[in-house]
Amino acid sequence: MDFTEQIKREVKEKAAFRCCRCQQIGIQVHHIIPQENDGPSDIDNAAPLCPSCHDFFGSNPSKRKEITQMRNWWYEQVKRQFPDNRQLSGLEDINTKLDKLQQNHISLDDFKQELKVFTNEMINNMTLGTAVTTASGIANTSLASISSTRLGDKVHANMVCRKCGTQVGLLIGSNTCPTCGESITG
Repeated sequence: MDFTEQIKREVKEKAAFRCCRCQQIGIQVHHIIPQENDGPSDIDNAAPLCPSCHDFFGSNPSKRKEITQMRNWWYEQVKRQFPDNRQLSGLEDINTKLDKLQQNHISLDDFKQELKVFTNEMINNMTLGTAVTTASGIANTSLASISSTRLGDKVHANMVCRKCGTQVGLLIGSNTCPTCGESITG
């Protein structure tokens, strides 16, 4: 049995609509113990993973404990970052729009406009307590033209090029975007 819509929503909200491993938006709800291994479709067996992490780690039985630990750690981080949950509905909207963009149901220009509105709301609602988180999130997004987790020279995980939109789960043998040639700085 698949996860209910209520469980999917709860997992996504607890994760601030981000992957528990790489914090990318556009998540899927993953069965930690697969259904074919009698894994239940309950909240304790659910983990928020982006498609790349889901593909790379999801079917690996030796990663189940790690995925559970990452999920629990990420849920705690989200509680600290969003104590009043005001921004979660905005993140849900962005996550939904990202899904539509990836399915070619909305244009890139429409998506950019949604991000501008969300970012302006974040800035306008900033408090002394949320200033560091808000500012660092915006700065991290705008500093690099490509985000990735550098695993070594010419080895990058979860590469996303902001110039051309290319996404690569694991890039080996290059320090540039395979589509547009932009240098990887992350």
